[in-house]
Amino acid sequence: MTEPLWQARIDVPATGRRGSGFLVGPRHVLTCAHVVRGQAAATVVLRDRPEPRPAAVVTGGPWWTPTADAADVAVLELEQPVRVPPAEFAPHHAVEIYAGQPFTALGFPRGFADDGVNTRFRAAPLRLMGANVQLDADDDLGAWLPSGFSGAAAYHESTGRVVGMIKGASAGEERIGVMVPVARLAQHCPRLDDIIELGALSARAYTELRAALRPLAIPPAKVGRILARLRGQVDGLPHRLTTLPALIESLVVEPVDLDDEEMLGVLSGLLTRFPTDEIRRWVNTHIFKYNPTAPVPVHECAVVIRLEPSAAAPGETYDLTVWTVTGPDGELTEPVLHRGGLTRAQWRDQVETALVEALDRLPAGSDAAAVEFVLPRSFLAEPVDEWTDLADDRTPLGITRPVTVRDLDWFHHANPARLTRSAEMLRERHAGIGEHLRWRDCTEQPGDPVRYKAWLRQDDGPFALGLAGDWSRPEHVAGAVAAGPPILLWRRLPCQSDHPPGADCPTVRYRQELGDRLRGTTIDTIGAALRRIRADAAAEGDKHCGSGVTLLRDDGRRRPLPLSFAE
Repeated sequence: MTEPLWQARIDVPATGRRGSGFLVGPRHVLTCAHVVRGQAAATVVLRDRPEPRPAAVVTGGPWWTPTADAADVAVLELEQPVRVPPAEFAPHHAVEIYAGQPFTALGFPRGFADDGVNTRFRAAPLRLMGANVQLDADDDLGAWLPSGFSGAAAYHESTGRVVGMIKGASAGEERIGVMVPVARLAQHCPRLDDIIELGALSARAYTELRAALRPLAIPPAKVGRILARLRGQVDGLPHRLTTLPALIESLVVEPVDLDDEEMLGVLSGLLTRFPTDEIRRWVNTHIFKYNPTAPVPVHECAVVIRLEPSAAAPGETYDLTVWTVTGPDGELTEPVLHRGGLTRAQWRDQVETALVEALDRLPAGSDAAAVEFVLPRSFLAEPVDEWTDLADDRTPLGITRPVTVRDLDWFHHANPARLTRSAEMLRERHAGIGEHLRWRDCTEQPGDPVRYKAWLRQDDGPFALGLAGDWSRPEHVAGAVAAGPPILLWRRLPCQSDHPPGADCPTVRYRQELGDRLRGTTIDTIGAALRRIRADAAAEGDKHCGSGVTLLRDDGRRRPLPLSFAE
């Protein structure tokens, strides 16, 4: 990038002191207080031309607070405004976002008073010197930070945005320095927050977002888990962040594969994990009014039921665990029920009884809570939607509630990034499931299983897949589940053998009817849509497209929290 014109040399003729500074508006320049301490005036030389510009040292007004001098921050006001683009700022948590990346500053030490000299360095967010940040030289060569660098803007090399102001350097052989970070500069120069934007968000929206986030105390371990999930969906995020504001700022300014509309959709989904009144108000004001097409995050209470082989007798007995989900992030913590040593013949009765207890624990207004069955792959075709809802006069469960299945292996997967990424792409595209369903039915007979598995993974594979006819056999269902599509539909009823091949096959008509019923249905509403379709099928019989249908829906959420010694 070209040398920024907003960089400045600060001269104090009365004392002979020299320092650096940077333009933050048509008439205002930031520098260190010790450069101009005790003086009422200085001169500023910007890089657009060598003529010195008279400036007054600000000691009052909206640009300066009484604590600024103690923080070694000073503001100069030019006698005449300039037509030079001012510096642009990185977010408040820039040092954490860009930890380990190179920064640059221009100083005017002895011997370089006319043109200045650049130096490169790095900063780590945890290397603090009081409220300031320690800087480490990028290498053992070149200029470091002698007198003349005080007040220089430290800016991120890749974006050119200012992350802080150089305050000083070690007088010894250690090549370390000190920087006042952006957040502290804004604390002592409040007008800075009027010009610091956050990506597509205005300065006002960014200020109000920080205020909405301030009351939240999110532990670093949870921030790390959220970041790990987002990294599976979005390219360009840092590998490590410890605070929620830094995570949100990074999501807005860092990803390379999202446009503004997509970013706002992901941001709104993240913020709904923390549903305070302030955050709801902020989302409604600054996302949905800015971008009325942004997807409205959908959250519903749910009961998650897991059946897994018992460690003592795998294949013979099973352990049943039931959780309720009431938070927007869908995390599972303590189970409400755990029973071990069940045979396959016992678990239906146990589930139907446990469901009554679990549903009683959900908050009022959760009458249509979803029920998710997490099952071993060989159990996925169990007709759990036909089981009894004891809380609703023994009505079939799939008629009273959205019922879906999930794969046990994906549920326990250490990093379900592929599954999560595919689900978020469906959300971000506002994708209608009926329009995106890819089918395998009697128009194409099953053949080489290797070709089938390769097709499932080609170009990330189908995000929504339907199987009918011979394709709904267990081996083909298992192959599809292993590939990780977030939506998989198949019909448990066998294909009739007396039908003509090709387009006249009843399974093709079933595919067309079900696809039409699911048009405009999203990944977050397909469970409720299929509940209505199942109710119609119960009234009309086996020929209805919703009869005997299993829905697998997964997006990598609603999984047990991974515990570690650190937590």
